[in-house]
Amino acid sequence: MKEIKFFKGHFYKLVNTSGWPTIQIDGIQMHRISKLTPELDAAKKVEALNPSAGSLVLDICTGLGYTSIFLLKRGCRVITIEKDENVLYIAKQNPYSQFLFENLTEDEYPPVGKAKLILADAKEVITKFNENSFEYILHDPPKFNIAEDLYSFNFYLSLYRILKPKGRLLHYIGSPQIKSKNKNIINNIIRRLKEAGFKKIQPIAEIECFLISK
Repeated sequence: MKEIKFFKGHFYKLVNTSGWPTIQIDGIQMHRISKLTPELDAAKKVEALNPSAGSLVLDICTGLGYTSIFLLKRGCRVITIEKDENVLYIAKQNPYSQFLFENLTEDEYPPVGKAKLILADAKEVITKFNENSFEYILHDPPKFNIAEDLYSFNFYLSLYRILKPKGRLLHYIGSPQIKSKNKNIINNIIRRLKEAGFKKIQPIAEIECFLISK
């Protein structure tokens, strides 16, 4: 794989791992690579969400498109949002991301096995979706200290509004175990989710996510 790196406001680099590549922004890895390869992490997130074939899934923070790829392979209809055009530029050069780009559609609501890719800020896009639009949401934001707005009460309120009754949300947290160093952050995330209306919040330690039911 050819080396891809450049500076455009931030320093971007596509980095080899023992599995599929990850993207690095200002030296920060956008995938977990120590215990799981990027593709195994993405596959396990989709497995935990367990969307049914034919369902409409919102994938927030496209990145290199790995979670969208595994959603498509399950026969889902995917709408995926990424705000950083530089990340998408790298994804288009990454051979492991090509399945996503080969299955894009411009349809407002994608057919089975297809994805619509939206280049925009997720917190603005989700306010435009109709109420009860999605059976499932996979929310895979950067860590809290990088993207606090994607962990805010207003953002969670919008997620609750667009998720169908009995729908499921998988939310990457970074560390769902309650550890002393992040106890307040985790507790505040849980509090905001409950205030937004979500009731069942189940930590999944292996993939550092919460599985949340409406």
